[in-house]
Amino acid sequence: MGGWKIATLLAFALVAGQVTDWEVADQLAIALVVLLAGAWSWSRLSLGGVGLERQTASDRAQVGETLRERFEVRNRGRLAKLWLEVIDHSTLPHHAAGRVLHLRGRGRAAWEVETRCRRRGRFRVGPVTLRAGDPLGLFPRRRAIPDSHEIVVYPAVIDLRGASLPTGLLTGGAAVERRSAMATPNVAGVRDYTPSDGFNRISWSATARLGRLMVKEFDVDPSSDAWIVLDLERAVHRAAVGHPPEVDFAGVAPPVEHWLDSTEEYAVTLAASLARLLLAQGRAVGLIAHGAGAGVLPADRGERQMVKVLETLAVVAADGQRPLAVVLAAESRRFTRHDTLLLVTPSTAETWVGAVAELSGRRVRATAVLVEAETFAPAPSALLVVGRLVAAGITTHVVKYGDELAGALSGTSPTGSAAAGRRGG
Repeated sequence: MGGWKIATLLAFALVAGQVTDWEVADQLAIALVVLLAGAWSWSRLSLGGVGLERQTASDRAQVGETLRERFEVRNRGRLAKLWLEVIDHSTLPHHAAGRVLHLRGRGRAAWEVETRCRRRGRFRVGPVTLRAGDPLGLFPRRRAIPDSHEIVVYPAVIDLRGASLPTGLLTGGAAVERRSAMATPNVAGVRDYTPSDGFNRISWSATARLGRLMVKEFDVDPSSDAWIVLDLERAVHRAAVGHPPEVDFAGVAPPVEHWLDSTEEYAVTLAASLARLLLAQGRAVGLIAHGAGAGVLPADRGERQMVKVLETLAVVAADGQRPLAVVLAAESRRFTRHDTLLLVTPSTAETWVGAVAELSGRRVRATAVLVEAETFAPAPSALLVVGRLVAAGITTHVVKYGDELAGALSGTSPTGSAAAGRRGG
């Protein structure tokens, strides 16, 4: 019964008692007053002494991984809390952390929440609202716990070690003479030690010969840099129509492709996976991903570069206005004949093929990974673009909705590079 209904009944009982001098009406009015006073007092005490603590296992995860959180609610008061609702306001999709609890006096309740990360991006975990009140629900009370923190869900990374990439991506390219902060097999010389140098760079033979600490300097490996160009033009991307329903994988983690439901997510996952493959081979990798804002990550090596790539790809969106051909023209000055270009795009516009062919004429090696938009939703056919790429001698991989990504890039998938050649023929 709502509080306003009880208040209306109390007013009616008071009026009836005064007008009719009916004793039952007076007793009812007294009972209702006692009920309201008791419910109000109970409500005032319902959240007293209640505290909540939450612990998140990590502030970083990847699509397909499980995020774990632990909650603990303590009742420091002596009175039991018959009904206490924990309302979580996290923005992480499908993160159902709320509970309805009963706490004894001086008692506590703890539980864990496991959430499968289905969407990349930046999300807030928290805040939390505690809601309680009297047993009749006449005077509900709320208390906000504003504590929250940010978590970042990276795109998934597929193992592409079997990918059939062109030989220009492998070691043994033209040597590039520039100093490297990382130790490589190519020692360029020695110099005096400075306090910022690591001990593992000390040249003990030179130190013994000269009588002072000397350190080695290194050239970068003789290999080409790789640039990944991710097409984020809004007009060319499609969300999948009829995404498959939830499937019970019987406790086994589903394949990463299960969580990808648009050309955007396929393209971002492919870009992250290619970056992992190339960095693992010792390549210097750069990323160009122009959305609503300019997004260029300079080429670099090592695990730290992979973290930068994942941080960038976690938040990019297909909200750009510039076609891929315009992006390539604007960024062409970055590419030299020592570099390799990998394009990930769903675009069926033939203008960007001409831009890639022009770069190939400057001896920039190029590979195109075409996410076939028409397999996601109604979209223009990719046949003409694939044909022009193959005719220009540009290695091409075609990825369809539902494909296993590693197979599509290895050439073992029916939609891999071999199929691309047949289409062009």
